[in-house]
Amino acid sequence: MEFKILGDEILFENIRAFNLEFMVNSGQAFRWKKEEDGYYVTVTEDYVIKARQRGDRLFVKTSHRDRLPFIVQFFDLNRDYESIEKKVAEDPALIPALSFSSGNRIFKQDPWECTISYIVSQNNSIHNIIRVIERMCKRYGEPIRFEGRTYYKFPSPQRLAGLTEEELMECRGGYRCSYIIESARKIAAGEVDLYDLREKSTDEARQELLKLVGVGNKVADCILLFSLQKYDAFPVDVWIKRAMEKLYFKGQEQSIKTIQEFARKRFNELAGFVNQYLFFWARNCL
Repeated sequence: MEFKILGDEILFENIRAFNLEFMVNSGQAFRWKKEEDGYYVTVTEDYVIKARQRGDRLFVKTSHRDRLPFIVQFFDLNRDYESIEKKVAEDPALIPALSFSSGNRIFKQDPWECTISYIVSQNNSIHNIIRVIERMCKRYGEPIRFEGRTYYKFPSPQRLAGLTEEELMECRGGYRCSYIIESARKIAAGEVDLYDLREKSTDEARQELLKLVGVGNKVADCILLFSLQKYDAFPVDVWIKRAMEKLYFKGQEQSIKTIQEFARKRFNELAGFVNQYLFFWARNCL
């Protein structure tokens, strides 16, 4: 991977196994939008990021040009996904999913935003998750001006912790609003340090996440994978369950525990990457 500055853009070249369209539509992050000029845009932490892809070239604009290392980390550009995909392809059962999903990398999301986003995701459609989060950011997030437009940061733990349930219900999060507020209060009070969890083992980090209201095993595994870089995590939702039963259990129904134990043994440190390929394939093809 190489990069150069072209006017107001950063150009990354020779990127292999990278499909931006798949990544932003893969259900792992909920704030991406495609704008009229063809760029995909999101807000993460303090930054607006706009990106477009042409073949093996990625063009990125950002509200903070000096944050090149942040962009590289966010898109996981230093990881050799070609090698990952070659290893995944050694399992013949995964070839259909990998062939369809190749290039679907995992963003390095902010743990706080990821935690609240996946609390919102419980028993919810992706479309509705996106709308609830958008309302939260517009009402309670700080504005950022970029290229003549106003974007909004994700609201801080302190901001959400200070809300009443009635106030947050205006964002139409339903019963999840009480979970969001209670979890925000625990995090704001330092009872759970999300950013310290990257230094803990997957099991230790999971146990800490389960202290948060509204975080069960599936939500915890999503947070582990999509923000804490615990690539041995294997979240199981209805799509992953369906895919695994089809590929490995002859279509016979299995418990989530059975599927996760099977995945840990079969995929090991590649489990999270396999999960991403399977999820995108299952949602589009099964």
